[in-house]
Amino acid sequence: MSLFSVLLDFSMQKLKSKIVAFILSSVYCGSMFASAQHKANDPHPETLRVMSYNTWYGFNERNRHVKKDAPSAQEWVKGQTPDVVALQELVGWKPEQLKKLATGWDHPHSSLLKTSAFSVGLTSRWPIETIEKGMKGMHHGYLHAKTNGVHYFLVHLSPFKWEVRQREAKIIVEKIKPLLAKGEKVIVLGDFNAVSAEDSKWLESKKQGDFLEGKANTDNKHGHVQNLKDGKLDYEAMNIFFKAGLKDTATGHLPETFETRLTSPTGIWSKTNKTAVKMGERIDFILSTENLYKTVTSCKIITKGDVNKISDHYPVITDFGKK
Repeated sequence: MSLFSVLLDFSMQKLKSKIVAFILSSVYCGSMFASAQHKANDPHPETLRVMSYNTWYGFNERNRHVKKDAPSAQEWVKGQTPDVVALQELVGWKPEQLKKLATGWDHPHSSLLKTSAFSVGLTSRWPIETIEKGMKGMHHGYLHAKTNGVHYFLVHLSPFKWEVRQREAKIIVEKIKPLLAKGEKVIVLGDFNAVSAEDSKWLESKKQGDFLEGKANTDNKHGHVQNLKDGKLDYEAMNIFFKAGLKDTATGHLPETFETRLTSPTGIWSKTNKTAVKMGERIDFILSTENLYKTVTSCKIITKGDVNKISDHYPVITDFGKK
């Protein structure tokens, strides 16, 4: 090989090294810029704020028929600055509808379970990996998606039968078990249509008499409805999740008063913006694995103001620690 060839080869190797270094530097700087830009757009970069909201037929005109001055649900949600939002009762929605709604609260990413009947949808600040759309054995179905390192199981369990809810809970828990064994971060959230034994002292209090009597009357009147088990509230559907190792993020963070532990019904049928509900139940939950639960800084059910004009369910919001 001539001296010229050796020098040329050496020069080419140096040039290649410089090009590679330049590319790596550009990628790193781009990543750092994107990260800094995200933090600048995020009002609480050290907190993961998760919201679950049953939309009552998709925040649609049915709601406005009841409350003609109903505020914009989109604007209300944006004001809460959530990072991830789980929605239920997106009846007949299409993916583009959910995407449009989500952009209103600065979420560029969304995933929808189905486009027929009662669907659920997830929106996020970060890209979403849709892992499974589960329908087999389910009343409405469930959505399993992953965003920003956390697995989300978005549920809307049967509103009619306690035994169906127990079956659905078991199906979801079986899906979650492998993730729990790996130490993954998991959140199960949505409208469970089930109650927790943690709330039993309020649910079974005397002032709930009319509410429980109403449930019994509904069961007796409609053959397809059986929400009470042997005339009593069924806590087992939620217990199935708890026995699997999931934690109720409200535990230790939600005030120990009946009025602060209701998610349904709301004051949407009332003429006032204030909390008009004196009896009801907590059927909307945000559950998580222990590795996330130990970082919870706040869990609240919003019951005051505009939420009494938006839906027949109150939204639940949980703040977790560092993202």
